[in-house]
Amino acid sequence: MVPARYSRERGLTSRVVLTMVLLAVLYGLLVTPFFQVSTLWGLAAVAAVAVLLTAQFRYADNVALWAMDAREVSAAEEPELHGLVERLCMSSGLPKPRVAVADTEIPNAFAAGCRRDRAVVCVTTGLRERLDVAELESVLAHEMAHLAHRDVVVATIAGFPAFCGGLIITTVSGLLLGEGRLAARLAGVVLLPMVALAVLLFPLSQLLNLAISRQRELCADRTGALLTGRPAASSAALTKICAEIESAPTAELRELRPLNGLLTVPARATGRAVADLVSTHPPVEVRVRRLTEVSQRLASGRR
Repeated sequence: MVPARYSRERGLTSRVVLTMVLLAVLYGLLVTPFFQVSTLWGLAAVAAVAVLLTAQFRYADNVALWAMDAREVSAAEEPELHGLVERLCMSSGLPKPRVAVADTEIPNAFAAGCRRDRAVVCVTTGLRERLDVAELESVLAHEMAHLAHRDVVVATIAGFPAFCGGLIITTVSGLLLGEGRLAARLAGVVLLPMVALAVLLFPLSQLLNLAISRQRELCADRTGALLTGRPAASSAALTKICAEIESAPTAELRELRPLNGLLTVPARATGRAVADLVSTHPPVEVRVRRLTEVSQRLASGRR
């Protein structure tokens, strides 16, 4: 449990509840066409959704590490990282997550895993090289805050319809465009109406995720700053990461984009109004301004 003084920002819980209700409606839309075929097909669809969602819960952390080509490191290999994480665990009351490092020059970090006792916090080598100890601790605190608020669980559930939509499109495309047997192509034609549903699922799922993701990031910024007691270090870290991302080669940014929703700062160009509207994170300028407000409250003795 996170100490009560590290509370969520107002309105986050209500947004999460509303998003979960809307997601339940999306899941209903996903399986309804199968029930129209037959009850057996409908039950099979429900079972498939349950299996896929369970797999995402169980293996989300490993998939994230694989996508970043990251490796888990021991306390003997990275004593400083483990020391910082252990100190944050003592402050927050969280079980210690696994610690991993991704070999990329772009400074960033993420937390993954739906179970707190099996979660992982990963930093890039670029982050280690460009931040001082206080700034590095502030980034780790931000990611620990995500684990404390179970944001990874919320993101997994919210993003699942989009995952299903992509899976349907990929499967049907493979059946129709592949060089397999005629029966496979006929199956692709039969399942073609599912593509229309998948095309609908993806943007709706993304919009629902966006409805809460920006506020989750602001909440993690605030909680992380309270855990360390150094909002200024959090602001400095965000500013440095953002500057490095803006100057990074497009090819390197493209490698990180599949995990944009998990990263401390998304791997994309900033300062574009349209992009900010559909981003999983608030603009860094907004985050720094909020952290300045936290710093002022701490200076006045308020939280």
